[in-house]
Amino acid sequence: MRTIPIFAITLLLPGMALAACPPGSETLVSCTFKNGAKQLDTCLIGNQALYRYGPSGGQPELELAAHVRDVGMIPWPGIGRSIWEAVIFRNADISYEVSYSIDRDPENSEMQGGITVMKGDKMLAVLECDPGSVVSGGYSLPLFEAKERAGQCWRFDSRDWGDC
Repeated sequence: MRTIPIFAITLLLPGMALAACPPGSETLVSCTFKNGAKQLDTCLIGNQALYRYGPSGGQPELELAAHVRDVGMIPWPGIGRSIWEAVIFRNADISYEVSYSIDRDPENSEMQGGITVMKGDKMLAVLECDPGSVVSGGYSLPLFEAKERAGQCWRFDSRDWGDC
């Protein structure tokens, strides 16, 4: 496998979007769609969360950035066959719920993920990540700790975030 030429190309073309989060940031959930034609990157940069979706190796079709207090997150409740989490970005009345899951059975441990696009209560689209392409920041997502540092606490009983 030859990765050096690909790396060299990315250094020569700094205006192109890279296939990962920016330097100094942490990956929340990233993956590809449509056999690698499209890419999703969600990242944590300090107290900002970033959502980028678009053609792999190209400029994003949609890029959203928000303070961690304004980004939704549903952490894994600690029960069930799978470990999963979701991050919700909003753009006006459209929400983009990015999720990942991994089966706790080591024999079925390929990570899965996707995006659910909603307008209010109406589902607009469900996109499933390409098999084997999902990368996450791991449990618990770095966003959980960032929200706590920003003064928010997860309330398991009401399944929402509030001030601590």
